[in-house]
Amino acid sequence: LFYGVNEDTLSELQRIQNAAAKSVVGLYKHDHVGNTLNELHWLPVKQRITYKILLLVFKCLNSLGPEYLSSDLNYANILGSNVQLKEPKMLTSFGGRCFSKAGPKLWNMLPLHVKHCSDIV
Repeated sequence: LFYGVNEDTLSELQRIQNAAAKSVVGLYKHDHVGNTLNELHWLPVKQRITYKILLLVFKCLNSLGPEYLSSDLNYANILGSNVQLKEPKMLTSFGGRCFSKAGPKLWNMLPLHVKHCSDIV
């Protein structure tokens, strides 16, 4: 939903998340957020977007995700233990934001030891 949005939108979403964190822990409006997000175990907005997409890819590859998303993922090659997903060509920049493009792109950038995890925990 938010993958590939512009930096202004991400900044606004981050400000909203920071305000929510301040509210949860009882900080005042002008107090510095500092480590509050870490204390709450909240990822910053941009990292959370990436995490959610990669979590969906993991679930789809392990038959835990919805079929309509799983069908969008195709293996490009399986060289030894390195599983790469095919990134489809998109005609528009907006198309690059869809799951079938963003999921494989982010998955292929992961280090091997992360790709080989057998469970989510």
